[in-house]
Amino acid sequence: MKIFTLIRYLASETGKGVVPMDKAFKSLVILCMLILTGCAGPSITGNAIPQIIIDAKLDILSIDDDETRQGFQQAVEGWLESNGHSYAVAPENSLHDPDKLTIEYEGIWKWDMALYLHQAFIEAFYKGERVSKVSFVVPNGFNTNKWGKGEERIKLMMDVLFGKKTPTDATNNL
Repeated sequence: MKIFTLIRYLASETGKGVVPMDKAFKSLVILCMLILTGCAGPSITGNAIPQIIIDAKLDILSIDDDETRQGFQQAVEGWLESNGHSYAVAPENSLHDPDKLTIEYEGIWKWDMALYLHQAFIEAFYKGERVSKVSFVVPNGFNTNKWGKGEERIKLMMDVLFGKKTPTDATNNL
């Protein structure tokens, strides 16, 4: 409320019409848009697989999600290969192998002048229990950072999943 009082004062006779009312209103709208844009950037949250499980160098089973674009699975496989992990891919609805680290994922793309990864999660399971979950989300808003490359975002999620980066570091790299 104080900002509106200030604007009225600056536009009034008392304030000697320092700022015309229409210019003050436009400035307020632009300020609000800048604030909203800065607050609505993409982010990665979650926790890493416990180090004791990573150190065991388990074989990995990646469950392919039929409803997610194929590029997601390719990005997961590329990250696993480049980081020296042994893995196999199983079709959707496959049973988890309790002796392997099982990875499941889901990615949702949206269209806003261009296709972009809007929301995603990757979960890791071991011995029938979820041991890690990493999420990525782009809030609806004016932030132009939402159009980053999906593959790079998935790789950052995998970095968090395997403890190579913190969620804060990964978000800062978006």
